[in-house]
Amino acid sequence: MELLTFLKEQTIDGFLPLQANYEAIKRFSCTFQETEKMALQNGITPLRYKRNQKTISIEEQYTLFQATVLIVGCGGLGGFVAEILTRIGVGNLILCDGDVFEEHNMNRQNFSSPKTLGRFKAEVLKEKLEEINPAVHIETMTRFFEPQTDALLIQEVDVIVDALDNPDLKCLLAKLCYEKQKAFVHGAIAGYYSQFSTSALLEPLYAQKGDGVEKKVGNPSFTVCFAASIQSTEVVKLLLGKPHLQTPLMGDLWEYELISL
Repeated sequence: MELLTFLKEQTIDGFLPLQANYEAIKRFSCTFQETEKMALQNGITPLRYKRNQKTISIEEQYTLFQATVLIVGCGGLGGFVAEILTRIGVGNLILCDGDVFEEHNMNRQNFSSPKTLGRFKAEVLKEKLEEINPAVHIETMTRFFEPQTDALLIQEVDVIVDALDNPDLKCLLAKLCYEKQKAFVHGAIAGYYSQFSTSALLEPLYAQKGDGVEKKVGNPSFTVCFAASIQSTEVVKLLLGKPHLQTPLMGDLWEYELISL
């Protein structure tokens, strides 16, 4: 029996359950990624994506599966963006961060806990995300991103996500992506506020040099989750060719406003 025939026979109400993937791996000596690719290529929706339907078509689901996203920074924003993209079905993630989890991260950073303190953030994310979605392919870079030496990596991905906490490095990364005409999603948080932009230079947003304002006003967990949701939405829109953010935007969770900058 061919793999495709088996997958078709295992569908329930048109959806492929998780257990069928595991059974296919045993019978056909294939990987989870290969079974999911075969299913999506042939119009079979894995059950995990049932609630994506009506919003994301099966063709678009396959587009997400084929996409590669580079997330630079695996702390607050990067951790939540990585989980959201994993759950929605982006097939390939590259996680870059040379930092380890510390106690002061635990108020807001996804997967930080007493058990993960001292471990590389990128490696913890890879471990946890593969538990959430075994079909995702994740590469880790347990070092800090270098815009110049990592320029070739930028060329190989579809979207780059800025989840950094250093304004100068954010601006350098945005400039590199702009020059190479690569899709780039910026995000930053401070207190009740967040800001976003897509495929744009960041110097106008960081006229003053020095540390980000979050050092003064803090980083509550709800602002991180909100900002990561906006960034993730922009990534999906870019990958699917949907209309996306054209001007920088500020989110104000104190007054519940979205303001164009």
